[in-house]
Amino acid sequence: MLFDGPVLLSSGISAFIFALSGTKRRLMLESFGRLVYRRRYAVLAAWVVVVLIALPFAPQAPDQLKPGGFTTPDLPSVVARSVLRDRLEISTITVEMLFEHPQLNAFDPEFVSAVERSVADLRQMPEVLSVRTHTTDPGRVSASGNIAHVTVGLDLPLEDAVDFIDEALATVDPAPLTLRATGGPALYRDISLASENDLRRGEAIAFPLATLTLLLVFGTVIAAITPAAVGGAGVAIALALVFFISREVDVSVFALNIVTLLGIGIGIDYSLFYTSRFREELAKGKTVEDALAASQTLAGRAIFFSAVTSLIGLTSLLLFDTMVLRSVGMGAVVVILAALLAAMTLLPALLGVMGHGVNRLRVGPSWSSRRSVWGPISRTVMKRPLLVLLPTAALLIAMALPVRNLRLGTVDATILPDSLESRQGFDILQDEFGFALNTIVPVVLLFDGDPFTADNLAALYAFGRALETVEHAERVTSVVNLGPDWELERYAALYQRPESITDASVSGLVRNTLRPGAALFIVESDLHPFSPEAAGIVTGIRSFDPGAGREIHVDGGAADLKDIVDSLYSRFPLAIAVVLIVTYISLMLLFRSLLLPLKAVVLNGLSIFAAYGALVFVFQDGNFSGLLNFQPLGVIEATTPILLFAIIFGLSMDYEIFLLSRVAEAYRRTGDNAGAVVEGLEKSGLIITGAAAILIVVAASFVLADVVVVKAIGLGLAIAIFVDVTLVRALVAPALMRLFGDWNWYLPRWLDRILPEVRYAG
Repeated sequence: MLFDGPVLLSSGISAFIFALSGTKRRLMLESFGRLVYRRRYAVLAAWVVVVLIALPFAPQAPDQLKPGGFTTPDLPSVVARSVLRDRLEISTITVEMLFEHPQLNAFDPEFVSAVERSVADLRQMPEVLSVRTHTTDPGRVSASGNIAHVTVGLDLPLEDAVDFIDEALATVDPAPLTLRATGGPALYRDISLASENDLRRGEAIAFPLATLTLLLVFGTVIAAITPAAVGGAGVAIALALVFFISREVDVSVFALNIVTLLGIGIGIDYSLFYTSRFREELAKGKTVEDALAASQTLAGRAIFFSAVTSLIGLTSLLLFDTMVLRSVGMGAVVVILAALLAAMTLLPALLGVMGHGVNRLRVGPSWSSRRSVWGPISRTVMKRPLLVLLPTAALLIAMALPVRNLRLGTVDATILPDSLESRQGFDILQDEFGFALNTIVPVVLLFDGDPFTADNLAALYAFGRALETVEHAERVTSVVNLGPDWELERYAALYQRPESITDASVSGLVRNTLRPGAALFIVESDLHPFSPEAAGIVTGIRSFDPGAGREIHVDGGAADLKDIVDSLYSRFPLAIAVVLIVTYISLMLLFRSLLLPLKAVVLNGLSIFAAYGALVFVFQDGNFSGLLNFQPLGVIEATTPILLFAIIFGLSMDYEIFLLSRVAEAYRRTGDNAGAVVEGLEKSGLIITGAAAILIVVAASFVLADVVVVKAIGLGLAIAIFVDVTLVRALVAPALMRLFGDWNWYLPRWLDRILPEVRYAG
C-alpha cells in the first residue's frame, strides 16, 4: 500500500519529535524567511512552474475517485455477501428497474410485452446473473397496478457495476413505459455525480465569499487577494496530488469535497495570519526583509504548529480501514502540507516583491488601527472570570445535550436529492413496495454434503427453529420453516424425493435457497433496519453455535450497520487517545506549560460536542430540514462524527495556537498573566475572527450541497467554528487563564531541561 495508516501516523509523529530533539535546536525560521526574501523571484518562478504543471491534472481528480467507501472487505456482512454469491449463486449487487404507465395495468399484454422486450438483451449479458420480473412474481406489482418492479442481479463487484450500469441501460428501450433505475450501482453513480456538482458549487461560492471576507478584514484589495491567491495555488497542487495518489490507491469521491473545503479554508487562514503579521511589522517601521524575517519567526512558527496539530487530528483517520476515512486522511495530509508550503514560501516571496504595496488599493477601513472589540471583552472577562465562565460553560453543555440521543446509521438513497432518478426510484420502492422499511436478515448456514442427509436436515431444522426464537424475529423463511407445527419427521418425508415436490412455493425454496453445503434462511422483522433492536437480531443470530464443521454468515442492512459501527468505534477511542496525547505534547513543547495544553484539549472537546449536538438536532431529528432542503435521516451517518472530530480538533487548535502565541509573547515580555491575556486577545482577535469567518463561509457553502453527508459535515464544521470563536476562545479560554494565573505557565525545571527548545522569541 502507498499509505498505511498506523505506520504513516507513527512515523510522522516520530519525525516531528526528532525534528525538535536537542535542547539547543531551534526552528531556523528567521534565516529561512531572509533566504526566501533574497530569492523571492526564483521562489515565485518555481511556484509558477509547479502550478502550471498541476493545473491540467487538478480538474481530472474527480474522474479517478471511487464511489462509496463506507465499508471494508473484511466486515462479516461483506464476507456473507460473498458467500451468498459464491455458494448460493444469489447476487447481492442488483439494479432495481421500475416500469410504469399511467393507464396500462402491469398485467396488460402490452405492458408485459414491453417489459420482456426491455430485459431481453440484459438476460444475454455475461455480467447478468438473474432477471426477476412480475410475470413470475406477482408481488412485484404496485398496489395501484401500474408499476412493475424488475430486479437484475449482477455478477460484478459494486465499483465495476457502477461502470457497467450505463452500458446495460443503453440496451433497454422501455417504450411506451417509463423506466426508473435505482439500486446500489445507480445510487453510487449518482452519488459521484452529485458530489462532483457539490464540489463545483462549493468552490464557486467559497472563493468569492472568502475573498470578500478578506477584503473586510484588511480593507485593501492587494492584502485581500494575496491570501486567496496563495490558498488557491495550494488547493490546485493538492488536487493534482490527489489525482496521482488515486491512480495508485482507492480514494473515495466524498474525500474530494472535504479536501477542497479544508484546502480553501486552511490555506487562506494561514495566509491571513501571516499577511496580517507582515503588515503589523511594516507598521513598526521595519524594512521589508526584517518584517518578513519577523513574520516568519513568529507567525511562521504558529502556522507550523497549527499545521502539525491539524495533521495530528486528520492523520488519525488513517487508523481506520474504511476507504472514505482513509481517503480524507490521505487528502488532508496532502492539502495541509500544500497549504503550509504555500504559506511559508510562496506567500513571503509575494510579500517580499510587493513590500509596502500590500497596503495599496484601500476600499475599506483599517480595522487593525481601530479599537478592537476584543479588548473590552477580554478586560471584562479578566474582572469577572467566574461570572463569564459558568453561564457560558452551561450554554455549551446545553448545546451538547442532544448527543445523548445520537443514533448511528449508514448511507442510503435518502442522502441524494429527489431530483435524481435513482432517488425517485428508491422512493417508489419504499412507498409502493415497502422496500427498506423493515428489517430483512439473510442468513447462510454452511455445512458439508447434501442438505437432505439425515444429519444435515436435522441441523437445518434445529437452526431454523433457533432462528424463530431470536428476540424481535417475526418471520423466518426457509425449507425447514414451512409451518409452526411441522416436526423433523415431516420434513424428512417431504424431502426424500425433492425433485418430485409439487407445491410451487416449496419447490421454489428448494431451487433458490439450497445448494450442496449451503442453505439460506430469511429472518424478517417489522423493525427499522437502523434501530438498535435490529442490530440485536444480528447479534442473537451470530451467538448460535452451529456445531462442528458448520458456519453462520449474516448479511442485510442491519448486519451492515452493526459491523460498520463496531469496526469504526472499536478504533475511535485509539484515534482519540493518539490525537490527544500527541497534541498535548506538541503544545507543551511550544508553550512550555503543563496546564495550557490540557485546557486547549478540553475546550476543543466542548466545540466538538456542540457540533455533534447540532447534527443530532438538525439531521437526525429533522429540525430546519425544510430550510436546508433535505429529508431527515433519523440517524447520523456513522463516519460523520469521526470525520468531524478529526477536522474540528485540528482547526480549533489553530485558533488556540494563534491566540496563545500572542499571549505567550506578551507574558514572556511582561510577566503579567492577566495583561498578557488582554494584549493577546486584542492583537489576535481580529485575525482569529477573520480566519474563523472565512472557514465558516467556506463550510457553510457546502450546506448547499445536494449530498446530505456533505451538507451535514459543512453545517457541523460551521457551527463548531462559530462556537469555538465566539464562546470558547473569546470567553471560556481567557476566563480559565485568568483563574489559573501564573500556573498557566508552569513547567517543572527538570522537564524544561529535557524538552526540545522551541520557545517563542518574544
